Amino acid sequence: MEQIGQGRTAEIYAYSNDLIMKLYRIDFPHEAVQNEFRISELAYKKGLPVPRAVSLIEHTTSQAGIVFERIEGTTLLSLMIQKLEVVEQLSFKMADCHYKLHCERDDEATLPSQKQILSGAIRNVQLLSENDKARILSYLTTLPDRQQICHGDFHPDNVMLSEAGEQYWVIDWMTGMSGDPAGDVARSWVILMSGTMSEDTPPAIRTGFEKARELILEHYIHHYIHLSGISREAIESWMLPVAAARLDENLPDQEAGQLLKFVQERLRLL
Repeated sequence: MEQIGQGRTAEIYAYSNDLIMKLYRIDFPHEAVQNEFRISELAYKKGLPVPRAVSLIEHTTSQAGIVFERIEGTTLLSLMIQKLEVVEQLSFKMADCHYKLHCERDDEATLPSQKQILSGAIRNVQLLSENDKARILSYLTTLPDRQQICHGDFHPDNVMLSEAGEQYWVIDWMTGMSGDPAGDVARSWVILMSGTMSEDTPPAIRTGFEKARELILEHYIHHYIHLSGISREAIESWMLPVAAARLDENLPDQEAGQLLKFVQERLRLL
C-alpha cells in the first residue's frame, strides 16, 4: 500500500480508490483505536461532516487500523500556512465548523464524559504535585455539565476542506466526548496557543505556522463567540483544567514547559 500521510499516532495508506487505512503505530493501545472507530461511527450516523468508518482491523500483531472512506481535500492548517492572506477567512470556517458540531447533543450519553476524561488525565500528570492536582480537580467540579458533542482535539490540522472550498470534514475522533462546548473551545485555544509541530516538519512549514498562529487564534475565538453567544469568560474558565490535562500527553519538552508555566500561573489565581 502507498503511504499518503502520517501523524504522531498513525500512518495513512491508500487502501483502494475510495478508501484509506489509518494504521496506528506499533503498540498503540487497541482500546483507543476501538474507541475512535465507535465514536466515528456515532458522529457519522448523526449526520456530522466526518469520513465514514468502514471497518476496524485488528491483527494478531501489535498494530491495529481503521479503514475510512477516502475524502479529497486539504487541511485548514496547510491552507493557512500557504496563504496567510486568507487566514481570517479560513479561521472563520474553522469556527463555523466547530460551532455546528456543538449544536448536536449526546442525549443517549453514548460518548465518554468530558469531565471524566479531564479528571483521569489530570490525575496521571507527573509534572504537578498532588496538592495542585487536587485543587484543579476541585475547581473542575464547579464548571458546567453539558451533553453537547465535542471533538476533544479540534484544531486546523483536523479539519479538511474540499478543493472547491464548499465542503469540510472533521477527522480524528479518538477523543470525541460529551460535554460543554466552552471546554472544547478552550482545548482548541490551548493547542493553538502552545502546540508544536512534529520534528520532521519542514522548517518552512514551521515558520509559516508561527507566523499564522496568533491570527488563527484571534479570528477563530472571535468568530466562535459571535456564532455561539458563549462568552470569552466562559471559555477561559475551562483553560486551567484543559491545559493541566494536556500535560498527560506525550508532548515535546518545550510545549510541556510552556503549558506547565501556564497552569501554575492559573493556579495562583484560584
